[in-house]
Amino acid sequence: MKKIDVYPLPDLAPELPINGVSVAVDVLRATTTIATALAAGAEKVVPFETVEETLEAKRVFLARRPEDRDRVKLGGERNAVPIDGFDFGNSPNQYVPDALAGKTLLFTTTNGTRAILSCRGTVLLAAFVNANAVVERILREESDVVSIVCAGTDGQYTEEDLLLAGLLVDRLTLRSSDYALNVQAEVSREQWRRQRSTPLVELLKASRGGQNLRKAKLLRDVADAAKLDSLDVVPEFRVGEIKLDSAFPK
Repeated sequence: MKKIDVYPLPDLAPELPINGVSVAVDVLRATTTIATALAAGAEKVVPFETVEETLEAKRVFLARRPEDRDRVKLGGERNAVPIDGFDFGNSPNQYVPDALAGKTLLFTTTNGTRAILSCRGTVLLAAFVNANAVVERILREESDVVSIVCAGTDGQYTEEDLLLAGLLVDRLTLRSSDYALNVQAEVSREQWRRQRSTPLVELLKASRGGQNLRKAKLLRDVADAAKLDSLDVVPEFRVGEIKLDSAFPK
């Protein structure tokens, strides 16, 4: 019997199996933004936990390859606010082909990149915008353990991440009955089933993350994150960087 486990926060996840599939979720906004950046043609995204690590990575990159100065960009936020000196914040609409095509993006966020870096095994990044593509990839992987790790916000669970977890569990179990669920996976699936008739953008606006973005006057980001199944991309994290899964091996 295969397993699907949902963890509301990275700190609640045990050491994940190296031979399993881990799915990092930060709907508002890191995984949505990374998927958007890769769909826009970014060559790769390199996640970091701290601003200092991100800046040091750029310094090292430029010391080694000064001729490629224009190929490396910085993106991210702290507490929903863009970081001084960075090229981009964490709003998906900033990540467009003209700005990202062929570029390396060094990326750090308050919660999302930490969740990504906590995952093990085959690590995929999921958002509502690429939910169907992620489900199809998980089914092709045929792993015995699928671990969905939600980023949360400042150590507290967020409704929007658990709602996406529930959607993923619902779609996976509809496609295959060969899954046992942990309690949080069952609860998340039932929550999604109860609420899926409500417009997704309204659910996201009412969530903890949505309220934070409302206060920051970033409601467009909520609308962008609610574009269900709009991107046919699956970001995969391997050896320090995120690329589209079709880009491997390299």
